[in-house]
Formats: sequence, structure tokens, C-alpha cells
Amino acid sequence: MRHTTLVLALFRLVDLFGQGIWTQLDDHPGGERYAQAAFSIDGKGYVCTGFNGSNNTDALWEYEPTTDQWTQKAPLPGGARQYASAFSIGDTGYVLCGWDNVNDIDYNDLWAYYPQSDTWQQKASLPANPRNSGVAFSIGGIGYYGTGAANAIWYNDFWAYDPTTDTWTQRANFPGNARRQAVGFASGGLGYIGTGESSGVRYRDFYAYDPLTNTWEQRANLGTNNRRTAFAFTISDQGYVGGGVDFVENWNDFNRYDAASNSWVPVASFPLPVRRNGVSFTVADSAYIVGGNGQSPILDEVWRFSPDVSTAITALQDQMRPIHPNPVADQLRFSSAGQEAYRIMGLDGKVLARGRSAGFIDVHDLAPGAYVLVLDDNGSRSIARFVVTR
Repeated sequence: MRHTTLVLALFRLVDLFGQGIWTQLDDHPGGERYAQAAFSIDGKGYVCTGFNGSNNTDALWEYEPTTDQWTQKAPLPGGARQYASAFSIGDTGYVLCGWDNVNDIDYNDLWAYYPQSDTWQQKASLPANPRNSGVAFSIGGIGYYGTGAANAIWYNDFWAYDPTTDTWTQRANFPGNARRQAVGFASGGLGYIGTGESSGVRYRDFYAYDPLTNTWEQRANLGTNNRRTAFAFTISDQGYVGGGVDFVENWNDFNRYDAASNSWVPVASFPLPVRRNGVSFTVADSAYIVGGNGQSPILDEVWRFSPDVSTAITALQDQMRPIHPNPVADQLRFSSAGQEAYRIMGLDGKVLARGRSAGFIDVHDLAPGAYVLVLDDNGSRSIARFVVTR
């Protein structure tokens, strides 16, 4: 019976890894925030602005994935706000628009951030009405921004920003209903915008924008759930969307868009039942979700999604680290050249233990069951599946 349980547990893990895996990291030191903006540059993620339920912030934080460390950087000079948008081009990040609900100010300004000097520079403002909750992404060295809302007016206009000339050009309007709190991503040379809400109506439609022809084409709807304040990111040129809320019902599903078949492929759901209204960015082969809301609390949690840990049993085995004994009762052992960061996770992706080890880990506090060990050594990641029995 023990061996049967082990086999079943390992097959369940293969299925989990086939969809990707969520890992909880250390909390964001900036505290609980939602409605932030984020971008990534040169292997690091940046989270800016947001709201904690009482006050907006202009703070900027830099995240280093290899060390799981946050560093506070120069604040946004344009002022504290929420529901700003962001994109990056080359070695520069851009933050624009947003809303100061405390002073009832909507913005249309654009700011460029230079990580090398930790400085900001104001750029040409969006030549359209100030707004918040729009969608931004970049394709081929050009930034794009559209949709959003302000003062109960919803927008569907769409704009392109050229950093070489510091100019904006209006492009073809987003063809769906005007909306705010939609999500967008870039993939395969196209930009995608979908979901969101306007005047009490929630959406699940998606449209693809081709910058070469300045045209839009409707694509497959996202599942069966209308939603706003969802998450979207791109990993290895593939778009992912999930989470969000309809009217009162929250979602934790995540889906990858398959452009070849024009369909959405379910991946591992977010490990908790609710996640919405936070921010995400991508570094290398993983995406990171920061903050947001649960059903009611404002959060400072940070989660990493890694779809490429494996997509098949063969790929999974290739990245396995030999460990012994397995099953284990008290102590895991593995070959190691030195101190490596480790995390032990349950099948739901929740981190149960973390630390550093030079070849052995005490697991006597773990309840009997199946687990995943993830080892990170200077950017190189390996995994091991194991079962605790007593």
C-alpha cells in the first residue's frame, strides 16, 4: 500500500508540474498594496505606486529574483497614485496615468525610469484625457497604451509612444466596448487586450492588435467567467491571464493563450481561492504576482509562477535532483557543492519550509504526504519529488 500511495502521489506531481507551479516567496517589504504598476528590466522586477486602503504611494521597489530581495529606489516624482500603468523598452521603464483618489486627480503624465542611475525623467504626456486603470505593453521598441476610465467615462482609444522622438501617435481604437481594469500582454509581435468592466458590465472578450497593419482582430473569449482586475503576463512569448473578480465572485484560475489554435489552455490555478487587483511582472522564465486583494484584506504576498519547471514526464526527470532516502522519515540528503537555497512545497504550491543547505534537510516536522523540493544555486534550479512516511 505504501508503494501504491507513492506512485499515485508522484503521478499527481507530474500533473501539477505539467501545468506549472506556484511558489510563495517572502512578503513585499513595502507593505500591503493593490492597484500598483510594474515592469521588468535586465533581470529585475519593479513595482511602483499603489494604494493601501488609506493612502496612495509614489514608492518604487526593485526585486532581485536570484536573492529574493527587495530594494527601495527613487520614488515616482509625479506624485502618489493608484491604477497607474507601466511598460519597459530596453533598459528603461515607463509609468503613466493613474488616479489620486485622496485628492481626486486623474493623470495623463508619463515618466521614464533609468535603473542604472536610479533617476526619473518626465516625458511627453499622453495627448488624451487623464485616466486610470488602462492597459500598457510594448512591442518592437514602441510602447502602447489604451482603454481606462475617469469620472465615470470609459475609454477605448489606443496610443503608441515612440521613445526615440518622445512622441505619441493615436492608433486604431480598441474595438471592444470602452472599459477600465482590463488586462493586456504582448506575444508573437501582437498585443492583446481583454476582460475589464464598464458601467457595471464585466467582460471576458479578447482582441489582438497588429502594429504592422494597425488593425484589431477578435480572438477567443477567456473561459466562461467575466472578470476585471485580473492578472496578465508573458513568459517565453506566451500570454497568461487569470484571477480577478466578477461582481462578488472571485476567480483563481489561470490560462495560457495558444495563438495557433486560438484557444485558452488551463494551467495551474493560483493556490489560494481568491486573487485580484494586484500587479505582475516577468523575469526570465517566471512571472511574479505582488500584493492585491483577497476577499477583503489588502495583501503584501509575493508569488512566483514557473510554467517551465516541466511540461512532460521526460522534461521533469531531466531536472530532477537525486535525493535519498525516498520515502523519507527524518532527513533528506542530496549531492551539493555548497550552500544552496531550498524551498519545500506542498502539492498546492504553498511554501512549507525554506532555508539554505549543503546537502541535507531535516523534514521531521512535515506530516506524512507528498512534497516538492526546489533547489536554487546561482540561478540554476533543480527539483526533487519526495514522500514523507513514518
